[in-house]
Amino acid sequence: MLHQYGRRAIGVSLVAAVGSTAAFFFGYVQPRHEKYERFFANYDPYTRMKEICAANKGYMHTCPQELAKLYEEKGKTVADL
Repeated sequence: MLHQYGRRAIGVSLVAAVGSTAAFFFGYVQPRHEKYERFFANYDPYTRMKEICAANKGYMHTCPQELAKLYEEKGKTVADL
């Protein structure tokens, strides 16, 4: 009787583990993956970088204008932008 209860507990836990894994994958991972694919299908990082640099000066220190300012403050020569 003890062995039967143990085998049944192992079977139930295996079914629960497979079911919860499938539910997590199809309910959370797969929709999120599809959203990322739709987003990056038409995403242009260079256009977004230009928008960020043009919208708010001083927002990102890696914008070309900001980098040129930093180089000039350090005494390095920079070509015209």
